Amino acid sequence: MNTETQSIVVALLGGLLVSITLSGRFTSYVKPGFAPLLLIGGGILVAVGVGSLILAITADVKADRTRKLAASAAVAEQAAPVAGGAEATPTDVPPVHVDDHDAHASGDAHASGDAHAAGDAHGHDHSTSKAPWLILVPVLVLLLVAPPALGADAVARNASSQGLAGYDVVSREQSGSQDASGGGGGYKFNDGSGSATDSSGSRRTMHFPALEGTNPSVTIKDFVLRALYDADNSVQDTPVTVTGFIAPAGEGYTDGYTIARMVISCCAADANPMQLHVAGDPPFPDNTWVDAVVTVVADTATLDNGYVPTVTLTTATTVGQPDDPYEH
Repeated sequence: MNTETQSIVVALLGGLLVSITLSGRFTSYVKPGFAPLLLIGGGILVAVGVGSLILAITADVKADRTRKLAASAAVAEQAAPVAGGAEATPTDVPPVHVDDHDAHASGDAHASGDAHAAGDAHGHDHSTSKAPWLILVPVLVLLLVAPPALGADAVARNASSQGLAGYDVVSREQSGSQDASGGGGGYKFNDGSGSATDSSGSRRTMHFPALEGTNPSVTIKDFVLRALYDADNSVQDTPVTVTGFIAPAGEGYTDGYTIARMVISCCAADANPMQLHVAGDPPFPDNTWVDAVVTVVADTATLDNGYVPTVTLTTATTVGQPDDPYEH
């Protein structure tokens, strides 16, 4: 791969980053907060690629001009008057033939080293690797195929416990409620295991901001955490709207289906599913996105089913995939 081609590949890669960022497709791979970094990185790659291409073309033009000047000087030297006052004619100057193999074999050590570094006498470059061409593979894939966001298949592969030990804790004043002991918001005793119960077998609780309005919208992650830990049982008594896609039943369930959403911390590589189990037959095929109005069925999320709570489904309406298909 010569310098010009390398420069074009770098510029294409930068242009791809800029393109998927401006179009919003980048949210299928990373968090929305990475947009500025992708734009800056893509812009730098485009600038470097274009700059390198201009420098390479300029160098080639200069080298070609130097070769032409050298050839002209050689012709002029051959046509110059020879000793004795006679002017050389084309027939007076015997043609010089240099065999490529002889020149390569009889050159001095320095010339031989240069020949191996830049290519042999036939112009072949044996030292150039073709591996850089592999960088075109992800460029072409993203330009021509555009892989979708993770869906139902990823849920089946990555399903794990949904019991979470960490969450943003709010005060009693923010949540408008207090725990049984009359104290403020936050966890009761937490042994750090991330389960829905503490080491004594009691349900861990904490307080969440109060839900307001009719069928308020919450993320599936927030719904699961409320179902597991909310001391006020907000999603047990209040129908809420969640947005997710249809997926097979979670681990520990032999029937029904789940409404799921992949949660990422940085990018799709660290994605984990958050699931709500629904009894009965799925109303739509797998990977169909829906707005679902649900309430949790008490005490259905246990260690045996990965703390996937069962919900009562009131309505499910199909929707398009959100601009950001992941939760964070």
